[in-house]
Amino acid sequence: MIKFYLTISLLFISTLAFSQKTFREYFNEGMAAYEAKDYKLYLEVMQTLDEIRPNNPAVVYNLAGAYALNGRKIRSVQRLNQLLLMDATYDFQQDGDFKKIRRNKGYDELIALQAKLNRIEEHDEVFRTIDAGEIHPESFVIMDNGDILLGSVREKKIVRVDPEGSRIDLVKTEYAVLGMHIDPANGLLWAATSAMPEMIDYNPADKGKSLIMQIDPSSGVVIQGLEYDEGTTIGDLAIDRESRVWLSNSLEPSLARSNADTTDYTGPFMRKQLDLANGFFNPQGLALNDNEQYLYLADYITGIHRIDTETDDVVKVFAPEEILLKGIDGLYYYENSLIAIHNGVKPYRVMQYFLDETGQYILFGRVINQGGASLGEPTLGQVKDGYFYYLANSPWIAYNEDRELDLSKVKPIEIRRIKLN
Repeated sequence: MIKFYLTISLLFISTLAFSQKTFREYFNEGMAAYEAKDYKLYLEVMQTLDEIRPNNPAVVYNLAGAYALNGRKIRSVQRLNQLLLMDATYDFQQDGDFKKIRRNKGYDELIALQAKLNRIEEHDEVFRTIDAGEIHPESFVIMDNGDILLGSVREKKIVRVDPEGSRIDLVKTEYAVLGMHIDPANGLLWAATSAMPEMIDYNPADKGKSLIMQIDPSSGVVIQGLEYDEGTTIGDLAIDRESRVWLSNSLEPSLARSNADTTDYTGPFMRKQLDLANGFFNPQGLALNDNEQYLYLADYITGIHRIDTETDDVVKVFAPEEILLKGIDGLYYYENSLIAIHNGVKPYRVMQYFLDETGQYILFGRVINQGGASLGEPTLGQVKDGYFYYLANSPWIAYNEDRELDLSKVKPIEIRRIKLN
């Protein structure tokens, strides 16, 4: 028997309605029931945990085992299918808890699915390699003249890199640079910056602070900023035709839209805010569709949701059973499809999902890159001139337990691309 136990990295307790202690108490109760061979209680506790914290691999694995131990073979197979879509590295075939389902007709399909998900697929190509891993870029913008702007988490700045590879610091920032986008209406750059433990000179007192900056990308002059003093980690943004900025907050789940029609002003000027505390855990990427009727939002835990920009109605985007919309960081829209960067699954993958005519249902997906050697941790990207570009190896895995960057584990940054048409 192989049991999987929870670690801090598997929990996003600050986003839950339950405290960490309560969650752990539930989990410990389940493990005690398992050791006592009280499999009925074990199943009940795992079902409760799955409701509290959906799409947690450790919980889903144990829930699948609990179903098998209680003779509920179909449910067990379904949960193992869900698990593999999140993490195809689990060695469930060696676990005696699943002995009863090995003759189920779906078991062989699970083995085939695992092999498929662990198969390396690379349908993209290298666009640029930049020796700048030590600044920990999280995002980038490709300019029309071929320059690339890199947003640094560790060194809190935006760097300009020309086509020959020469680098200059464009602007210093107070916090780690996360999402960046150019406003097509005026060519100005918007950058989301937030206090992160990985940045140099991090002060724990700054936790929950964010600053959204509007910048002239030619000069580096900061035109204005939106400042949030608490309860925020603004990780991404989207800009509509009226130059209004949509913001996703992952620390206290919420979505906001701010007007950006003033200059030389620092401070919050919110025009719309949606509280996502109920049903959301960790909002990340944002993408407006072509007519801007809908804004798509990726929640790292629960998948993709669609917001009607006029009515504020929020609905879930549904996908076929073989597609799990978990672990999405960057999200982008292109001709009735969504491009998703999954860095919360194993192996990492970058996907394009094709929508039906309503825009609420995914019909099928295609792999852009799955498990490729370049995928250190893919993060954010950009759709430009019929191509999708993305940062393939942001060096999150190079930090030690003290949030210090181990430069010996850092590789040159690779930006990859694929032609979408």
